[in-house]
Parts: sequence; structure tokens; C-alpha cells
Amino acid sequence: MTFTNVATLLGGIAMFIFGMNGMSDGLKEMAGSYLKKILAKLTEKRIVAVLVGAGLTALIQSSNAMCSMTVGFVNAGLMELERTVGILIGSKIGTTITGQLIAFHISDYATVLIFLGVLVSMFAKGKVKHGGNIIAALGILFMGLGLMESSMQPLKDLAWFQNMVASLENPLLGVLFGVVFTTIMQSVSASVGILQMMMLAGIIGFTPAFYVMMGMNIGASIAPILAAIGGRKDAKRVAAIVVELQVIGTAFFLIMCIFLPITEWLQATATDPSRQMANANTIYNVVMSIVTFPLATPIVWLSRKIIPGKDSDENEAKLEYITEAGYKSSDVLIEQIDAEVRRMETLTKTNLKIATDTFFADKVFDKDDFMEVELTIDYLNKAITDALIKASAMKMTDKDAKHAGHLYHVLTDLERIGDHAENLIDYANRMIEEEKKFSPDAMLELKELIIMVTHILDDACVHLFEPSQEAYNNIYLQEAAIDDLVDVMKEQHFDRLNENKCDSSAGMIFVESLTDLERVADHALNIAQAAKVRYHYNGIDAPPINESTL
Repeated sequence: MTFTNVATLLGGIAMFIFGMNGMSDGLKEMAGSYLKKILAKLTEKRIVAVLVGAGLTALIQSSNAMCSMTVGFVNAGLMELERTVGILIGSKIGTTITGQLIAFHISDYATVLIFLGVLVSMFAKGKVKHGGNIIAALGILFMGLGLMESSMQPLKDLAWFQNMVASLENPLLGVLFGVVFTTIMQSVSASVGILQMMMLAGIIGFTPAFYVMMGMNIGASIAPILAAIGGRKDAKRVAAIVVELQVIGTAFFLIMCIFLPITEWLQATATDPSRQMANANTIYNVVMSIVTFPLATPIVWLSRKIIPGKDSDENEAKLEYITEAGYKSSDVLIEQIDAEVRRMETLTKTNLKIATDTFFADKVFDKDDFMEVELTIDYLNKAITDALIKASAMKMTDKDAKHAGHLYHVLTDLERIGDHAENLIDYANRMIEEEKKFSPDAMLELKELIIMVTHILDDACVHLFEPSQEAYNNIYLQEAAIDDLVDVMKEQHFDRLNENKCDSSAGMIFVESLTDLERVADHALNIAQAAKVRYHYNGIDAPPINESTL
């Protein structure tokens, strides 16, 4: 085994992985946001979920990506844990398509594929351009396979290598080797592809290769495990389910190998060594799916035993929904960011309600609890902004890119509302501590304003993710009505001051409170204007629209 052989082998592996990743990325680009929509809507029935998981994984050529996306959607609250089992089972079937493709041995035409792919990508646009990238990546993949096959030939003459291969005849050692190999490679498709080339070069027999292949499928579990780090409990349970499925499948086949000539049957499916391994991988994953499908409920139950407990308090200053899985797919990351924004909305509205309720309370509200939430709001503002910056560096649809840009402003508005809520609770607590009272008329007016402000904020938060022209017009008119009401309330307040119906120091707090509540309504309108679909008020009295803001 000369230096040239080693360099050629490493270069071939690099080209193979580069081509596989390029092909996967291109296929995901062509699929666009359809992956997200299909996963969200067509996975309620388990058998349908299996078919969806198999089909989408075959489309994007990456079970790791599919499992990581599933982890991300569960962490964002878009998918229930029970619905993931079918997708995860199906994804293992879909990923075997790569091995079948490799077994066609079209390495001789690799350079032609590269030329055609580059030609298309240079002159085409849109989906066709992505298609050219896919063809070029496929050519690079097969060129890498050809280099690997030729460079592996000398390994047959190395005694230490043959001794190592002989040790893999032990099923447990073979499985362990496969686990370690795929953990390093981070791709079961790439690992099995290299195994196919080793068989084609005649340096490993079918039986040890079959044991190694089973271990490679277990090793693929590392991707969802990494994606779930730092996520919610259910996201970590998805990773546990992936491991459970693979361990159950491997245990089943190892037991069957004791009583039945499984490896002989699988080897008899083809004469070509590469096709033999491709068929074995496909049959293994199909049978594994059939075996584990009826066990879906116990598997989910076991995942909850492996990852027990509930998620931490939502008030805690940390990200609950954004995980590493999001940074592998812009579709997943945008959904996770949306989930964190919804959480920030909830916390902001919680503090606003506490602050406004305190005006009508008999005792001071403990501000330590209030500030715990306020600190979380401030933290989320910075942390979600960081995630948006990372999202902007990823490939996104134009719609998602605009939505991400609008969310920068939403975060600022929510953080400012939190600040106004802090001002309001200070005013309310001060009134109680100093035993001051607003006049009965002022209390009635304040209550009316608080109801209106609370209502516009609720409507704006709903409109942000479920926009409509009618809803936006309503929010716009609410904000105008609040401005008018505040002006009237200030005039009436000054009348009460002149008539000595209101204490002057309490009166100052009253005016400051009106100002903060009015500002909350202004920020609510800003939130509504940052919806996924941008609307402008189009009523009879609508002002001229600045086209640059559309």
C-alpha cells in the first residue's frame, strides 16, 4: 500500500462524501418548503408517516437530515412525539436508495455527468440550476467511488488488514466496528457506500460486511442525538427512539442469524458484490420497519422512561425551542425561531397583565417574580436575534427571508412592551406603598384603556402568524381609537385636577401610566405590521401607501 494508494483512497472518500452532500443539498433546495408542509400535514396516520419518511428521505438522500428535521420540528412544538415513529422508520428505508444507485457502477460516465451538471448550472436558473448541481454532484460521487475501488486493491495483500477483516466474522465485533465507523463518517449512506467498494475490491466478504452494515445503521443515530442536545425533553426522546429502532432491528437479525442462514439468502439476491450489499441494506431496513411498526407505542413509552421528567419552567432565561437541529435546515430554524417568538409574546403579555392587575390590587406585587420574567424577555431578545443573524446566512425562500427580517423589529417591540410593563408595575406598587388612590372616574377610565390595550396586543400577536387584511384593518382602527381615548382621558384628568377631585402626585402617575399604555398599543401595531404577509390599512380613510414598505 503505497503513499499514492493512500492519497488516492482519501481523495476518493472526500470526493464521494462531497458529491453525496452536494446532491443532498441540491435535492433539498429543489424540494424547498414542501418538506416542512408534508411533514406537518401528512404524518397523523402511522402508515402514511412511514411512506412520507421513506419518500422524503429518498428525495433528499439523507436519513440524518430527515431525523434532524424531525427533532427540530418536535422541539418547536410542530409535531407530537407519537407522530415521529413512522417518519423515523420510513427514513431508514428511504436512505437505502443511495446504495442501490451506487450498485449501478456508472463511474465510467462520472466525468460526463460532471460536465453536463456544470453546463446546466452555469446557464440555467431556479430549479433547473439546482438540477444541474445535483447532476454534477452525482458525477463527483461516482468519480470518488471509482478512485476508492482502484486504491483499495492493495489492501488484499496486507496481512494485518486481512486479520482485522477476519475478526469481523464475529457478529458483535462487526457491529461495533460499523457503529464506530459511521459515528466518524456521520452518514450511513456514505459508510455503506464505502463498504460496497470494499466488497467490490474483494477485501471483505459478505458475512462480515453484513454485520458491519448493521452496526453502521446504529451509528447513524449519532446525528439526531447531536441535534437534540440542548433541546426539550421530547426532542431528546426522538433521538432515543432512533436508537431504540436500530437496536431492536440489529438484535432481531443477530438472533435470526443464529437459527437461519440469513447471510446466505441475502448474498443469493445478486452476483455483483456491490449489489449484494445494496440489497442486504434495503432488505434489512424494510424487515426492521415491519418488525418495529407494531411496537411504536411501547417504543414511545420506553423513550419517556429513558428521558423522564418535564421541561423546565418557561420563565427560565434560556432557549426552549432553538437547537442545533435548526442550524442544519433553514425550514426547521425558522419554525424554531417562531416558537421562541411566541414564547416571548406569552411572557410579555404575562408581565403586562400582572402590572395592570396590580393597579386594582390591595397589596404590592413581589417584583422579584416579575423581574425573573423580564430578564427572560431581555435574554430572548438577544438570543433570538443571534439565531436570526445565523438564519440570514443560510439559504431561505424569499418569503422566509422577509419574515426573518420582520422578526428583528418584533423582538424590539416585545422587549419595549416588557419595559413599559415594568414601568407600570412600579407605578402600581408605588400607589399601594404610598396609599394613594386614583379617583373612581379615573379607575373606570384606566380599566377601559387596559382592556383595549390588552385586546390589541392579543390580536397583533395572532395576526403576526395568521395574517389577514380584515384583522390588520381592525388592529389599525383599535390603535387609532386608543390614541383618541388617551387624549380624552388626559383632558378629563386635567379637569379633575382643576376641580381638586384628584391628588396631584397620584395624577402624575396616572398620566405616566396612560403614556406607557399608549406606547404598548403603538408597539402592538408595529407587531401587526411585521406579519408574514405585509398589510397596510385600506379603509376609506386610508393614508397614502409608501410602496417601499411593502
